Amino acid sequence: MSTPSADPGSRRSRLDPFRWVLEHPGQIDAIAFGFAAVFILLFAVITGSIGWWTLFTVPMVLAAAVCRIRPGLGVILIGSLALLHVAVDIPVVLGDALTFYAMFCAISYGTPAVHAAGIGAGFLGVLVQAGYWAVSALRDVYGTPVQALITFVGLVIVGSITITAIWALANLQRARVRQLVLTRERAEQAVREREQRTALAVAEERSRIAREMHDVVAHSLSVIIAQADGGRFIASQQPEKATDVLSTIGETGRTALADMRSLLGVLRQDDQTTFGPQPGPERLDELADRVRSAGLAVTLERDAELADLPQAVGMSLFRLVQEALTNVLKHAGPQASARVRIERGDRELTVEVLDDGRGIGPGSDGQGQGHGLTGMRERVTVLGGTLLAGPLPGHGFRVLARIPLAPPTSPQSPGSSGT
Repeated sequence: MSTPSADPGSRRSRLDPFRWVLEHPGQIDAIAFGFAAVFILLFAVITGSIGWWTLFTVPMVLAAAVCRIRPGLGVILIGSLALLHVAVDIPVVLGDALTFYAMFCAISYGTPAVHAAGIGAGFLGVLVQAGYWAVSALRDVYGTPVQALITFVGLVIVGSITITAIWALANLQRARVRQLVLTRERAEQAVREREQRTALAVAEERSRIAREMHDVVAHSLSVIIAQADGGRFIASQQPEKATDVLSTIGETGRTALADMRSLLGVLRQDDQTTFGPQPGPERLDELADRVRSAGLAVTLERDAELADLPQAVGMSLFRLVQEALTNVLKHAGPQASARVRIERGDRELTVEVLDDGRGIGPGSDGQGQGHGLTGMRERVTVLGGTLLAGPLPGHGFRVLARIPLAPPTSPQSPGSSGT
């Protein structure tokens, strides 16, 4: 079975001749008018009609090749040749038809100055032709001034109508070209905005996953390291209790592995991946027990039910407490204790984690940059809250977060159904 092209859009553009024609007007005009000039020259040679008209017509046809890409230059070249052949007493040549094409291109594709120059050149050509034929009528043996005047006025009127019609058609083409340019610019702007939104979404998701990874890995490894350090002493003094230490290490590792699988499932984008529930307030007691088993005395205080918190707030609450207790384990020192206090008001959730350790912050050990506190602050900021963290006077460290809650719903109106 054949493999489809990796880039169908680019392949289509390579094989689309009409798109190439639209995007390369200079090359197309050079080929078309070049063939036309060669054909006229060969026709004149074969038929024996080569003469002064050929000397002017062929250059005028060649000059038309630049009218779309350089309309100002096209007007100058074709207009100059048209005036020159009248000056040498050749009133009309085949190439005079291209004066209208030059004016059309000047109006459609030129700047305002070129636009005005094209219209001016058109009216100048009408006046020159009308004057030439009026003088010719006056010089005729049977000509009269009235005939000359009629000829002049008639040619001016016909020429003016022709120029007006060309001006109208050229303005329609100019509007069409401008609309195509605007459409292309809008499409390119839409592509840029879509790419920017995608990049922002990717960066936001990457930051979220990084915070989750940090919380899972830092907390679990801190507990495992604390248990392993204590386990060496227990194994030598009380071998029968070493099993409990190993059980705690295993349980902590399995929990961390489950969380990691959930996060990595998002990265794999596998339809068969099952995602476990995200941790929330219901796991705070389990978290406290796990930290106590690592040797840190923890007191958990709550003044209200937390199970009905919004999922985002509940998960952030769990991660905040987890990261704060992990920092206490890593930095507070031996014999430290911690107190977690959670207060739920009508409009705000307050989370405070205090310890009586050495009062050293996560970024003060010379080994990190305080990513834990940064992640906590980002979590709280996303929810519209504030975070304060710093050492207490004397000793200890404090983390205080305030997260706004949605205002309570208004009571139902009389007559409405309630639960």
